[in-house]
Amino acid sequence: MSTNLQAERYRFELCADEKTIRQQKVIRTTLGDLIAAVTDEVKPFVRDPSRLYMVVSYIVNDVLARHRLRAADQAMSH
Repeated sequence: MSTNLQAERYRFELCADEKTIRQQKVIRTTLGDLIAAVTDEVKPFVRDPSRLYMVVSYIVNDVLARHRLRAADQAMSH
């Protein structure tokens, strides 16, 4: 299964809501670092390499889609 994701050298920001203080924490990273981190976290749960990459692809795609939605919502509210 392939995705529409393309490796980019540009940095992007991920925002995570803090439950207790309601502030956003900005994490600056590369797409490659994000993929590596997700892969490391998923590895203990998915043993088959072909399924591992599929699961990582779904997770990264979801993170990026949510980031795009958040950015669009923020642009509309300003």
